[in-house]
Amino acid sequence: MTAETKISFQLVLCDVNQDVLSAWTDQFLGTPGVEIVNQDILDVEADALLLPGNSFGFLESGLELRVWETMGAAVQDSLRKRAREEFGGEILIGQAVIERPASPGRPFVYAPLWRTPQDIGATLNVYLSARAAFRALASDSGPPLRRIAIPGMGVDPGGMDPRISARQLRYGYQVGTGRRGGGAKNLTRLIRREKKLKSAPRSASAD
Repeated sequence: MTAETKISFQLVLCDVNQDVLSAWTDQFLGTPGVEIVNQDILDVEADALLLPGNSFGFLESGLELRVWETMGAAVQDSLRKRAREEFGGEILIGQAVIERPASPGRPFVYAPLWRTPQDIGATLNVYLSARAAFRALASDSGPPLRRIAIPGMGVDPGGMDPRISARQLRYGYQVGTGRRGGGAKNLTRLIRREKKLKSAPRSASAD
């Protein structure tokens, strides 16, 4: 995918946390192809879901555990095998893989949000995870996956302010789909952008 390439996805942002929903509404207001729903992500109609997790593919808590319970133990076995064979044992934050489990599963993009579960409130991990997920989707050679269900990322657990999480998700989406360049002309601008991504926006227009 080149910097000029723009890949179109329909996003379904799913959560039941009102603070997360409000932050998404502010950040994605007026963005074509983005739907925000107060609903459990596993109940949403979508081609695939984004599954944040740990770098080692252990599906032992939260949404990951629910995916394991819904799709079966083979999902974790496959994910951990890929981590060993393709990534030297761990999928780093900023990398992602697409899994297509057999029935009753459905495709998901596994994008680590942390190496192991911890507070990520002061990090860029949501941005890095989202960027990796969309880049993986954009370069995927399998059957098209265009309607993507996305949960709240890094808020609970994770300790990130919902407004910061939403800002990082939006930026990850823009960069990961080629709508915006991820680099800058100099290091000073990159440092400024990083500082901005770690702060709570007043509104989407502030970006």
